[in-house]
Amino acid sequence: MPSTFLGLNTTRSGLNYYQASLNTTAHNISNAETKGYSRQEVIGKASSALRLNNSAGMQGTGVSVTDIKQIRNSYYDVKYWNSNALGGEYSTKYDYTYEIETYFNEMNSKTGYTSLLTELQNAMKDLADNPSSATTRVQYANDFKSYTELFNEISNNLQITQRSLNDEISVRVGEINSIAKELFTLNDQINNIELRSGNANDLRDQRMVLVDKLSELVNVSTEEIPILAEDGHDSGATRFVVRINGEMLLDDLQCRQLMVVPRDEKVNETDIDGLYELAWKNADGTPGDEFDIVSSSLTGKLAGLVAVRDGNNNNGFVGKSTASGFNAEGPYVTMTTDKAFTLNTLNVADEGKITIGGKDYYYDNFTAEYDNTTGEITGYTFQNLQVLAADGTTRVAANPADINTGVTARVGKNVDFQGVPYCMSKLNEFVRTFSRYINDLCSSGVDADGKQGLDMLNALNVDGKSMDLSGTTGNTSFQSKKASYYRLTALNWSIHDDVMKDPNKVVVSDKRAIEQGNVEDCAILHKIQDSLINTDIFKQGSPSQYLESLISNIGVQTKKCKISSQHQDNIVYSINQQRLSESSVDSNEEASNLIIQQNGYNLSCKVMSVLDEIYDKLINGTGV
Repeated sequence: MPSTFLGLNTTRSGLNYYQASLNTTAHNISNAETKGYSRQEVIGKASSALRLNNSAGMQGTGVSVTDIKQIRNSYYDVKYWNSNALGGEYSTKYDYTYEIETYFNEMNSKTGYTSLLTELQNAMKDLADNPSSATTRVQYANDFKSYTELFNEISNNLQITQRSLNDEISVRVGEINSIAKELFTLNDQINNIELRSGNANDLRDQRMVLVDKLSELVNVSTEEIPILAEDGHDSGATRFVVRINGEMLLDDLQCRQLMVVPRDEKVNETDIDGLYELAWKNADGTPGDEFDIVSSSLTGKLAGLVAVRDGNNNNGFVGKSTASGFNAEGPYVTMTTDKAFTLNTLNVADEGKITIGGKDYYYDNFTAEYDNTTGEITGYTFQNLQVLAADGTTRVAANPADINTGVTARVGKNVDFQGVPYCMSKLNEFVRTFSRYINDLCSSGVDADGKQGLDMLNALNVDGKSMDLSGTTGNTSFQSKKASYYRLTALNWSIHDDVMKDPNKVVVSDKRAIEQGNVEDCAILHKIQDSLINTDIFKQGSPSQYLESLISNIGVQTKKCKISSQHQDNIVYSINQQRLSESSVDSNEEASNLIIQQNGYNLSCKVMSVLDEIYDKLINGTGV
């Protein structure tokens, strides 16, 4: 039989329930504008009923508060994180491609390529009108040098952008590590509370805000696994696992940290020194397992930075070994590639790392054989192969016997984006192709002193002297460390220093015409003039058309990145609104709840008042 005072206990449970509900509603209203806050609600159930003696049925005993639950839909969380990562990647790509596009747009500006080309053409006309004048020769050489300096400037700007990208990668890695540490601390705090049957909803909200921030930097996934007590029952705590790009970042037991590791070698010929790779940090602070930053699954701002920094338009060096052995320079391996690289398009660093059959080797230089008719490279020999010692500090001679014929070899990785390396390689292709054409004309003519013409367009060595490119025409091979058109880049492109010092070195005339006494002959100069509009030099047409095609490609990519970024921003906003529609605080809904809970509380109080009168009458009026 129920207790005489069962009604009081039942009513008290109702007061407790409505009090908890009112407190939770007040908490919701107070955090209506708090970022990341998830609406909470009180979960109640009927208390255990009592069996009535000598009668059928059960007697209810009120309501019990079982939980204060977060209103959150994990489906929308996952959608948001995936979309946010793509949004971060696209926005980063757009920011930097826009910067690159600006450099090339300046080429088309009034003070850019068009203006310099006009000045050069005018200088050529003046020189043709007065080929013996030292003044017109100097002006012609100076205008040609200004022409080359434009390419120097753009290339330097591209390297500045690559350095900025590299620095930002380090900054973003620092942010990832900082968020990971905060998440790890929160995990510990949440488990300490929930192990004691407490409620850590607000801390859970803070945790998810951090995951949201992390998702913009790199693609993230989470998993929450219940932790079982020794007796096999649910302990109340969970193992919260966070992964980035599929690799474990942290759980309740460990928090991994990423670190940047500067490359000892270049991948592309014109890369800046010390570009970062990423690795997981060991306990002693040394680099551990590699974190693959060019993984096809990687998204987020980190992926966008890497794409622009390393993007070679999928034109990386990939080949197969054909032979290996020892020569005068030490161990070597010969390679062929499936891609049709030419002397003008090759962008492999003159020394660096080559991966053969999954094993890393280091080379001092390489030699390339090419078809002098087509310019296509038919084979490569990577010289003086070395491998890292076990301690990672020294290099020891490699054993070429370990290299099997037909295994895959690569320098760097294919990155499917038109980033800095792609732009640099296209500029290099231009200056090599154009220089070779002009120099072939100059070497077929004579200077003002009747001597064979010098290669007018050249590259400066580290000592400021021009490379000796004479005799390279007709060759069928080149060595990466020696003077060749491979060594000529948009960064070092210039006019031969002897031509700048002595205007008589400017080539204007054909050798035969001079020999015949025609001192005013300008046959070579006219051919150089024609080269500026010659549509046969490049596949894209004239030099101007080549550059216009390159600028157009960069512009198209920038526009594509902009559209993708805007589109993804809209998707992220839409998903977030869907997420907020479930988890955010609705003031109108909370106001309605407040009235309901107030009425419930008031009614419970009314019941308590009625019971008080009954018990007073029963006890004090009857003496029972």
